[in-house]
Amino acid sequence: MKDVDKRFALVAENGHRLYPYKKSQKSTNRYGFALTAPGEQDRHGGGTYTDDIRQVVKRLVFDGWSARVTTVDLQGRQRDGTLGIGKKSIKSYEIAEELEIFISGADVQPSRVIAQKSTAESQDGERGDQTGEADALEFEATGNVDEIVIRAIRSRRGQPEFRAALMMAYGGKCCISGCDVSSVLEAAHIVPHASGGTYEISNGLLLRADLHTLYDLGLIGVDESGQVQINSTLGQSDYRAFDGVTITDTLPPKMKENLKSRFTDFQLIREMD
Repeated sequence: MKDVDKRFALVAENGHRLYPYKKSQKSTNRYGFALTAPGEQDRHGGGTYTDDIRQVVKRLVFDGWSARVTTVDLQGRQRDGTLGIGKKSIKSYEIAEELEIFISGADVQPSRVIAQKSTAESQDGERGDQTGEADALEFEATGNVDEIVIRAIRSRRGQPEFRAALMMAYGGKCCISGCDVSSVLEAAHIVPHASGGTYEISNGLLLRADLHTLYDLGLIGVDESGQVQINSTLGQSDYRAFDGVTITDTLPPKMKENLKSRFTDFQLIREMD
């Protein structure tokens, strides 16, 4: 059974989806998604191997590389090949919503963005994720953790699929501080859920717990260019070090729109101080 990742697919002229998969290279014992730069071959020790699907996306979309991909045709036959965007019979590509942030600004845009499951569709999965997360919280704790505390932390971390998608999008790091301790990373809505905000990646920030609290209180803001600004009341605190930090190099248009909307609230609070 191949280790296939269906969050990214090359689309052939015949409509087949070709997905990158992890493989072994016998001569080097390397394992992962097999990538090749223009003019290279994945033979005799050549090629680049990675565990990170984000690298696959970036190399194929921006750099013209190829990847080892697989598909199953209408007769159920599995076919493999090393292909890239615009090569041979490949006409386009599709990408999961959680990875869309990594193709912002690309010349070749996807033919389809695969949306996250709706709340109704993923209810059963969420229950399982929440149970697993509660177990993880208990494991992370140094002693017995009261169930009420576990529930409070789980709720604060955010809807499981939303948080998991943001963990992927931001590489498991707080987008402001760079903290990579997963226990304290939370899914923050840009436009609050109560105000009609969605669970789309373009409406989320992965934040360290204290920064999430300050963001919700309007004491930290992120403008439409992705630049962090702090309220003057934090000017003499350690948080002043984050003033001017940029959360990411590229922002999708929808995310800019959401940030702009939320930043208006931050400005109003700042003017009242």
